[in-house]
Amino acid sequence: ASCAMGANYSQCVKALQEAEEHDGPSVVICYAPCIEHRTKTGLSNMGNDMKAAVECGYWPLYRYDPNRVKLGEPPFQLDYKTTNGKVLDFLRNQNRYSQLERSNPED
Repeated sequence: ASCAMGANYSQCVKALQEAEEHDGPSVVICYAPCIEHRTKTGLSNMGNDMKAAVECGYWPLYRYDPNRVKLGEPPFQLDYKTTNGKVLDFLRNQNRYSQLERSNPED
């Protein structure tokens, strides 16, 4: 599963519950900004940063539950289907990426 608590709390909880209930190994990848991301909005707005990552398409929200096959349902569930496509705007809001862009403006 892939989740971002600040973008969709209920999807995150559901992904963790499904992972816990699965008989076998589970992997849940969570988007969790940290100080090293150096977002221009600061650490106090990390929930908004997570939401922006999902809305632009940088971080997809999905779950994969192989038990759904037994129910005749597809195991893969894409939980956020609409994106605004503003990935560059999102990346430019993080100093680590905007610094890279400034150091290589031609690329």
